Amino acid sequence: MKALPDPETFRLTIPSQTRYLNLVTGLAKRASMVAGMDDATASKVSIAVDEAVTNVILHAYHSRSEHWVEIELRFAPKALEIRIWHTGEGLRENEIVLPDPSEYVKHPRKGGLGLLLMSRFMDEIHFSESPDRSECRMIKRVS
Repeated sequence: MKALPDPETFRLTIPSQTRYLNLVTGLAKRASMVAGMDDATASKVSIAVDEAVTNVILHAYHSRSEHWVEIELRFAPKALEIRIWHTGEGLRENEIVLPDPSEYVKHPRKGGLGLLLMSRFMDEIHFSESPDRSECRMIKRVS
């Protein structure tokens, strides 16, 4: 007999196409508010999820639309945990270098701030790879 899913967890799987980002970010914002976050914090979580999923679509899958991105939202006591899985090129946590915001202001360019925003808006971010897929796990605690 198959085990029932955790009632505090749900998943959404989308094609690797940016046209579905509004669906994902709206879901992330609403989930954040259900978890007990205020509107401003929920908006930041939504931005972090947008950046993470956009990075998967543009960088892991190189904008190829025939792939899938799986998003899981888990309501933990006093936190919302968001996992994003894909089978594209992974990101190794030990290779991440966050841009210096002051240098970015001096030499503005399009893009490049996604990981910085994610790290500022979320309490924890972890990247991992397995033989089957790569994962970005983000946690935002409810204060």
